[in-house]
Amino acid sequence: MAANLYPITVPKWGIEMQEGTITGWQVALGASVDKGDELIDIETDKIVNTMEAPVAGVVCRQLVDEGETLKVGELLGVIATDTASDDEIDAFVRDYVPADASFGIDEEDGVDMHAETVVLDVPADAPPADEGNVRASPVAKRLAKQLGVDLKTVTGTGRNGRISKEDVEAAAAQPKDAPVSNVEPMSSRRQTIARRLVASKQDIPHYYLTRTVDIGPAMAKKSEQASLNALILKAVASALKAHPAVNAHVHAEGIERRATVDINMAVDTDQGLSAPLIRNVDTLDLASLTTTIADLGERARANTLTADDLELGGFTVSNLGALGIESFTAIINPPQAAILAIGAVYREPVLKDGEIAEDLKIRMTMSCDHRIIDGADGARFLKTLADELAN
Repeated sequence: MAANLYPITVPKWGIEMQEGTITGWQVALGASVDKGDELIDIETDKIVNTMEAPVAGVVCRQLVDEGETLKVGELLGVIATDTASDDEIDAFVRDYVPADASFGIDEEDGVDMHAETVVLDVPADAPPADEGNVRASPVAKRLAKQLGVDLKTVTGTGRNGRISKEDVEAAAAQPKDAPVSNVEPMSSRRQTIARRLVASKQDIPHYYLTRTVDIGPAMAKKSEQASLNALILKAVASALKAHPAVNAHVHAEGIERRATVDINMAVDTDQGLSAPLIRNVDTLDLASLTTTIADLGERARANTLTADDLELGGFTVSNLGALGIESFTAIINPPQAAILAIGAVYREPVLKDGEIAEDLKIRMTMSCDHRIIDGADGARFLKTLADELAN
């Protein structure tokens, strides 16, 4: 490789990251950048991060457009740290090989869809893939030529109607006289959520414990400085300290007992389920915890959480009570050993001193990993939690 040319590649942000979707370049082609300047926005399965320029120089090639999804290590562009000819840059792009050579290979047919030259077997009667003003990724255009798909007949499902490789494949699979179905591809985040939840249900022996809890005393303490979620999380933190076996991660090599009480809080967003982390819940006062919960919820919905915000603690709480759900079971977020599902507050008639009154109740269901939490252990945890809230 030329010494004055530097590759811009999809970085690996986190152990689980496999690919990233380009959401936009921050600099124009031919622009000068300093090391550390914002270069390109990349969406992973969790968040949108901005990649910084690894060196100072000129952005002499931008090889991908908004909406394209590439695997970790694939080439996004080139920075020239000194004068370079077009031929030198073209040769650099053509000869560049990611650290993992399989990154550029289509897993289904083995065709390198990112290579400079692709040998295509185009049917003799195939219509030309007239690019014109059609918005399509370079990969989609090359594949359209290979499969004989007229891009003008394809409905794009990408950002701003951009045609993706998957759209071309779907169009090619349709009978010639049949309308093209509008299938929305999964986002990177949704694919990761699906993959992790399927693995959790397949690999973890779930069992469920449900307990009705008197929430009246906690509701009486609810205020602007002490939200109901904060009161519940404080009670959960106390129960986790009393039952450390529940505050754990399960690994193939053994059980990791968590040294701190860090709780993930499930948040519903337009991009999918998110579970930001609240650290050291047991040490926070109710006002600070209330503020933290509100801040994380707002940033989750705005898609501005950082990688640190999304680290995995020892326990997760999911509350669907605000949506009117009375009770439900949640899927454990591995390698955690348990997750708590909280339903809506409801009124229950009771007899007190010979008269009918109403108590405020709530149902909590804990999903447990039977490999390390026995039924009695889970029951004792829920009893401690119920006592904390009732008192």
